[in-house]
Amino acid sequence: MCPFQYNPYSSAIRTPTRKDLDVKPFFIISLCSALLIGLAPNLNAKIKTNNKSNDFVVAIVNGTAITESGVKVFYTTLPPQYKKIPYQQIRDKLIQRIIEQTLIAEAAIKSKLHEDKVIRKQIAIAERSVLNEAYLSNIAKRELSDAKVREAYQKSIALQPKQTEVRARHILVKSKSEAARIISLLKNGADFVKLAREKSIGPSGKNGGDLGFFGKGQMVPPFSKAAFALEKGQFTTEPVKTQFGFHIIKVVDRRTAGRENYDQALSKIRNKLLDKIFDKSISALRAKAKIELISGASKIQPIH
Repeated sequence: MCPFQYNPYSSAIRTPTRKDLDVKPFFIISLCSALLIGLAPNLNAKIKTNNKSNDFVVAIVNGTAITESGVKVFYTTLPPQYKKIPYQQIRDKLIQRIIEQTLIAEAAIKSKLHEDKVIRKQIAIAERSVLNEAYLSNIAKRELSDAKVREAYQKSIALQPKQTEVRARHILVKSKSEAARIISLLKNGADFVKLAREKSIGPSGKNGGDLGFFGKGQMVPPFSKAAFALEKGQFTTEPVKTQFGFHIIKVVDRRTAGRENYDQALSKIRNKLLDKIFDKSISALRAKAKIELISGASKIQPIH
């Protein structure tokens, strides 16, 4: 019943769809969050602001104050595609959206929607999600430092040796004699890609025998040994036998790969470390908690 896709005005910032809710709990941008705001003890009470801070009231809706800090918090909850837009550029639209949400919340409360059992549960879910996000965010700030990320990089990716990869095409046939005939055609200038499409019995034949880039050990030993012995542009002058048949291999490119720089690896390392931090924190909470399943399940299992 909570309309995450509600969008009464095309000029306003769109309320995130369910797809936008993929990672972070953007419930506070939905009507459910508007109800959370509206369920304050006194809806019409004006919010007092600290004159010593940089906060100030930007609008008052039926006695309820909207502050600059509230607009900025709203901005931080937007999906990534919206946060690419500078805050000042969409600030006015954000204010208008908060005004709309406040009005909707008031109307919902006057209609006693907040007393509906389903709505109450949705509000509880929204509140729990926001608290989850806040708690895990605090843990991340406390326990994940730039130094720890860089240390993890040095221990893993930076220490990985670089390796040579080749991009190869091949033509796979059943017999050695047939492979020898194809090699003879190639020596006389025949097009490798065309022959692969016409002659190869392997699944890559329709793509001209293209296998993409691969490293040593990713192919069966005879194939790998033959491929890595070739220079760019060369093809095997003798058929290469494997359990699949007989191959003619051509190396179309070579590159050095296998190690990312710090900036390339940063996001992946942070996410991996955060997963470990969060798992540890949640496990600690579960260990201290008294949990009882009433549904008849025989064993409690964490959800990953």
